[in-house]
Amino acid sequence: MLDRVLLYDLIYALAARDGREALLFGSCAPLAREAFVQSLAGEAFPEVWFEIPLAGEPWFDLHVLTAREALQSSQAIAPNMDECSAKAMRWFGQKSAAQVRQLALSYDVSSGNIDSPAVQLLMWGDHIQTTSEFLATVANEEASAAYQTFVSRIPHGWFACYSGVFPQRPNMGIRVECVLRNGVQQAYVQDPTRLEQDLRGVGIDASADSLLPWCAEMARTPFPIEFQFNVLPDGTVANTLGVSLRFNCPPGTDAWHGFDANGAAGTLMQWVQDKGLADDRWRSLGNTTFSKRIRRADESAQFYCFPAFLKLRWRNGQPLDAKAYLLCGCNA
Repeated sequence: MLDRVLLYDLIYALAARDGREALLFGSCAPLAREAFVQSLAGEAFPEVWFEIPLAGEPWFDLHVLTAREALQSSQAIAPNMDECSAKAMRWFGQKSAAQVRQLALSYDVSSGNIDSPAVQLLMWGDHIQTTSEFLATVANEEASAAYQTFVSRIPHGWFACYSGVFPQRPNMGIRVECVLRNGVQQAYVQDPTRLEQDLRGVGIDASADSLLPWCAEMARTPFPIEFQFNVLPDGTVANTLGVSLRFNCPPGTDAWHGFDANGAAGTLMQWVQDKGLADDRWRSLGNTTFSKRIRRADESAQFYCFPAFLKLRWRNGQPLDAKAYLLCGCNA
């Protein structure tokens, strides 16, 4: 296979060219490259997310996701991977690909610290015991119990798609993201009070004069909505809620209805800007989209990048910030 660090360098260079490094990425590239190198496991190119703020000083954080089917040996991990991540990767390599999907290492590159990344498990289905085992392995039994308490309260029609821990944030507990099964988002559009009740059921006050109008507006977009929670050691949730909208599939696929600044995505982003959570840098996001093939001798690989998510956060019902996530990858 072509050298993975070379492919990463090419992906970043193409995403950040034409002035986008100064506009979107800031000066985080050297440290992010180090984080990428120390995250490698198996032999395949991992999935990479660049997390980019949409207002304020430009910077980015890095997420590196290893797919289970790409990890044939749990020993094939970068020698400089931190202890917690290596433990998680060894555990991950022993699980069935029918249950676990990806293991993500998430770096606060913008803080200058890549020594203790967050470790997150992405699942294919409702394998609660597997996720509980993961949390007990990389954190402790308290985290496992907190997860089980939380998922016992999530509404019918929600699925906890990933869970993770933040070693550098010992007081945060665990992070859990929930996606909605078929029909639930449309049900929220038709009856926003159901959305309020479901959020309240997991511990988020979405009263009509604060959070609910935001969430109801996001549910009305054509993009799938996801909810992210910080779960405390007793299984309750902290007062911060993350809401993401997914811009669907990568370019070149039949289902591509992704980021179009002149379409639904542009309408959404203009709404976010009008709310004061973004400036006009979002207009450059679409220009990060590409799909290219590189050939060297008898090897070739197709690599790509596209805006995959918008994420907004609230604390105590008040909006905090908006971020975009670029998803990058490589296929043989």
